[in-house]
Amino acid sequence: MADRILVRQTALLDGLPMMNEIIEFTPPEITYKTADSEGSFVATDDTVGIEKLKWSLKVRGDHKKVSVSLAAFQMKPGQLNVDQKGKTTDGMLFHEAHSLFSKVTRVKKDAFKMGEKPSVTIEGVCTGYKLTDTGVLVHDINVDTGKTVVFGTDLMGEAGIL
Repeated sequence: MADRILVRQTALLDGLPMMNEIIEFTPPEITYKTADSEGSFVATDDTVGIEKLKWSLKVRGDHKKVSVSLAAFQMKPGQLNVDQKGKTTDGMLFHEAHSLFSKVTRVKKDAFKMGEKPSVTIEGVCTGYKLTDTGVLVHDINVDTGKTVVFGTDLMGEAGIL
């Protein structure tokens, strides 16, 4: 399996384009909620759901523009799109497109350092998250509609809930 090398990372935060400002992006992590399943000789866990879809974006640059864009995310969800493009060590191109419908839960200005551009870390929780990897659907989760496609599998269909 070839390693991926990220060449370009861009974001669009509620209409504010960011390209060179992105320091790092942490997409939502798919973590399953489980409940103990007892009653047999060997206990086990049953999957009962998915934890909150938390993400973070660390950016540098004009805090005023970022703050104004974030104002819309405070009381109601807004749209954040992050595109990651690059190539593998085998020379194959890849493109990951993250689409997050989310509220912002935290905005933290990072420590100021002489000679460096100031940065801010933005964190949020998604109510909708879609990830496509080089044209292939990986995740499509919508809390409001119950749509839950994780790693390409429709979990509601697997559970017999349509």
